[in-house]
Amino acid sequence: MSPAPVARPEMVRWYDPRQLLRTGVQTVLTAIFAQRADARLLMALGADQSPLSLAHRDALWVDFVADTGDGWRPTTAVLRHLADTHLTDGDARLPRGDLLVLGGDQVYPTASPEEYERRLLDPLRAVSADTPSNAPQIVAIPGNHDWYDGLAAFTGVFLQSQKLGMWQTSQSRSYQCVKLPHGHWLVAVDLQLQQDLDAPQRQWFERALGGLQRGDRVILCMSEPLWVFRQQYGLKYRRQLRRLLAFIADKGATVPLWLAGDLHHYRRLRCTRGIDAGSQLVTAGGGGAFLHPTHTPSPQRLIDDYGRANTHYAIEREYPDRETSQRLAWGNLAFPLRNPSFGVAGGIIYTLLSSLLPRPDYTVWEHGVQRTLWKGLEQAATTPSAIALTAALLTAVVVFTDSHNRAYRAVAGMLHGVAHLGAALLATGTGYWLLRGLERDLIVLHRLGLMGVTFALGYLASGLIMGVYLWVSVRFFRRHGNEAFSSLRVEGYKNFLRMKVDAQGITVWAFGIDDVAAPAGAKGRVIDRFEIPRTKSL
Repeated sequence: MSPAPVARPEMVRWYDPRQLLRTGVQTVLTAIFAQRADARLLMALGADQSPLSLAHRDALWVDFVADTGDGWRPTTAVLRHLADTHLTDGDARLPRGDLLVLGGDQVYPTASPEEYERRLLDPLRAVSADTPSNAPQIVAIPGNHDWYDGLAAFTGVFLQSQKLGMWQTSQSRSYQCVKLPHGHWLVAVDLQLQQDLDAPQRQWFERALGGLQRGDRVILCMSEPLWVFRQQYGLKYRRQLRRLLAFIADKGATVPLWLAGDLHHYRRLRCTRGIDAGSQLVTAGGGGAFLHPTHTPSPQRLIDDYGRANTHYAIEREYPDRETSQRLAWGNLAFPLRNPSFGVAGGIIYTLLSSLLPRPDYTVWEHGVQRTLWKGLEQAATTPSAIALTAALLTAVVVFTDSHNRAYRAVAGMLHGVAHLGAALLATGTGYWLLRGLERDLIVLHRLGLMGVTFALGYLASGLIMGVYLWVSVRFFRRHGNEAFSSLRVEGYKNFLRMKVDAQGITVWAFGIDDVAAPAGAKGRVIDRFEIPRTKSL
């Protein structure tokens, strides 16, 4: 009997109402229970984990990829390049990594055994036809999407000492330390959902790094680019991470290279002043998930937080470039076409509003749309049931607004909410006007017809308003990058890293894949290359 065909999942439809509901519930539950049932603490009570040592090699090749496991096509395109032994940079051949580091968010939309199988393990097997006799090692750390089931599925995949395609797992905790050649180390931490290590994890790393010598180099891998969030939102590194960094510094070692995913693009910053001075900080979350914009946040915010931060960066490379990112953002104006099921939720909400809004005054229609809307708002403001639903709608939209600035959130959220409320009033008034001849004699038919008209108009209007709101936000105010680009589900512009660690230091190649659906096959190209020489003083 031939094996069952492998399912090839498409990109996650984030604006499908069912997906929105599931994601919302998972996020709330995880936020509640992650603080009270931290799986990392349970791991620390189990058998101890030994650090992985690959220091005996003269030169070691390391691959890094993050945010995999979304659509089949982009995920397999990236994994196929990672499995390739013939990647080149000009005349230089770049061997396949002896170690593959997965930097978080291995599956979308939420972790489960089924999603891991469909969106990560099947693609890993699909690219592993040429299985080497000496299997490369794999180290994985979880991101927030891996944490949505309390790390249960992650544990079943990565903490069981098994083959995943051609790669071999060996870790027994959600974090690991790898000793690399010539005084280099790789520290892969688990930040959970609190953007910090737990105390037992920090203590384990201090033991694992006991052999750290003055002048050694540490590559620090984490699931989120905390340096970006620090500049964007004024956040500080949290206590346990600060203590681990202080431990490394006290040993006379440095952290010249920081790696993270979470943001689904490529960006390399060089710290010119501050706690990370001299370091290269790389965000490379292009393993398969939808693309994130690179034109948010603003360059000024990244460089020095408008002069308020003590840490300054230089932007060395971004992929795709900001012009391409802004061009792609125009796709939000076609939001209803790209996210057709979103209108179902909009139509239902508009219909509920219609059922609670008072009967419109037809006499104002002859005075135009503006007068009609104003009269409708006056009527709604005197109806308790309409007031309650309107308040709930406006509150939800304000909470949805992407900003830590309360004034911006209030103004932008209210404008967005009022736009939906006005559209609901117009849809209701249009339905009453079209069906006004049925209102007296065929009440049931009139009510059903009114619901149908309101739903249809709400289906169209809600998606249009959302698309315009997201486009304006991401284009002019550099807000809602996640929401605006998750609606686009861009498969292209994926990225990963291939690194060489030897006696000369660390050399990093960043590869980009512009089009994963190219007729001739997805072709990766070098989008960035930089070196951290062993003799360089940081």
